[in-house]
Amino acid sequence: MWRRRLFAWEEESVRECSLLLHNIVLQDSVNDTWRWLLDPIHGYSVREAYRYLTHSGDTVDRTLVDDVWHRHIPLKVSLLVWRLFRNRLPTKDNLLRRGVLGSTDITCAVPRCASTETVSHLFLQCDTFRELWSKVWNWLGISLVTLVHLHHHFIQFSTMAGLPRSSHLFFRTVWLATVWIIWKKIIVYFKIQPLLPLLFWKKINLNSFLWIKSKQASFCYSYTDWWKHPLLCMGVQV
Repeated sequence: MWRRRLFAWEEESVRECSLLLHNIVLQDSVNDTWRWLLDPIHGYSVREAYRYLTHSGDTVDRTLVDDVWHRHIPLKVSLLVWRLFRNRLPTKDNLLRRGVLGSTDITCAVPRCASTETVSHLFLQCDTFRELWSKVWNWLGISLVTLVHLHHHFIQFSTMAGLPRSSHLFFRTVWLATVWIIWKKIIVYFKIQPLLPLLFWKKINLNSFLWIKSKQASFCYSYTDWWKHPLLCMGVQV
C-alpha cells in the first residue's frame, strides 16, 4: 500500500513537470543558456540573490532549516524531517489533496485505527506511536507534555530545559532517529506482521548510537553504556 502511494506521488510529480514543459519548443539552431528570471539582462549575481532572499515578503522560520541539517545525522534523515516539517510527505491527507486518493481511503495505515492519517497523527497521536514515544522517554528517564505540532514537539524534546546545552545534540539525534524509524519501518511491518513498538524502540536505540559514535570522536562509550545509561553518556549528572 505504501509503495503504491509513493509511486502515485512520483507519477503526480512527473505530470506536473510535464505540464511545465508543455509549451517549451526546442530549436536546433539555438543553444541552451541559463537565464536568471530576477534579472534576465545581466544574469545571476550573488548580490541580487542575497537581496531577494533578505527582502522577500515571505518570512522564513530558520529553526525549520537549521535544526535538522548537521553532520551527525545522515542526509537522508535530515531531508525526511525537512519535508516532514513542511507537510510534504505522502500521507493520506496529502494524497487526498493531490487527487491521488479518494475521501473514503484516508484512514490511518495502522491496523484498527480509524483516524484520518495526517503527519501529526501518524508520528505523534496514533496510539501505537504514542506507546513508542513513551518507551523512548522511559529509556531516557525524562517526561514531556505531548504536543500535537511536530515542530513544537521537536523543540521541546531536543532542548530539554534544565539539562546542559551539550546534551541537546544527543536528544535531537534520538528524536530524529525515532521519526526515521517510524517512517521507514511502518512500510514493512504493517502488512507482514503485527506492529511491535518494542522492536522499533530497539532500532531507535541502535541507530542513534551509531550516528553519534561514527561522527563524534569524543564519544567513547559502548553500546551497552548507551543502552543502560544514556544521560551519563550525554554528560548529564544524574
